[in-house]
Amino acid sequence: MTDAPHRSLVDEIARLVGWRAGDFRPELDWDTVERELGTPLPADYKDLLARFPSGDFRGCIELDNPGQSADDLAGTKGSNEKLLEIFADEYTGYLTGVSYRLFPEPGGLYPWGRNDAGGTFWWITDSADPDDWRIAYNDRDNWHEHPGPMSKVIHEILTSTGEDNILRWDMAGKPVDFTGFVGGRIAFYTES
Repeated sequence: MTDAPHRSLVDEIARLVGWRAGDFRPELDWDTVERELGTPLPADYKDLLARFPSGDFRGCIELDNPGQSADDLAGTKGSNEKLLEIFADEYTGYLTGVSYRLFPEPGGLYPWGRNDAGGTFWWITDSADPDDWRIAYNDRDNWHEHPGPMSKVIHEILTSTGEDNILRWDMAGKPVDFTGFVGGRIAFYTES
């Protein structure tokens, strides 16, 4: 994927939720984040989180921003490790009957988001180029896939007016907004 398509999706996401450029600046650079997490990350993810803090899109997708601060990086790393451990436990049954593997295995799933309903969003790391990673979503009982990228999943959630989204949730009447978490404060943004 070239920079232009993901940038335009990130710009559109910002426009949809009323987020202005400069509302947030991460403290850490992406080389540090990627080194600590042990994987390269997709360009659209880095572009989105260079502009947005940790937060929640439309009450449906929560993202932690590992570049927000050293504490956020440690928290994201710890949360991801715990999530991978939970999904690897055969007693949870998350991977029963599916062909998914977990990171760091080649092509393994790597977490990038969640929601309040217990669902988790994953990259399927089956390409050497992270910009080509597909998306998997687990809602505790089922797996759903999306061709990606992550920014397209978020954009589709923000623009969905029915059940035409990876969650299969009816989005009619649900406000298009972003709730960010910066320095212990909640910042609420919504469409104009």
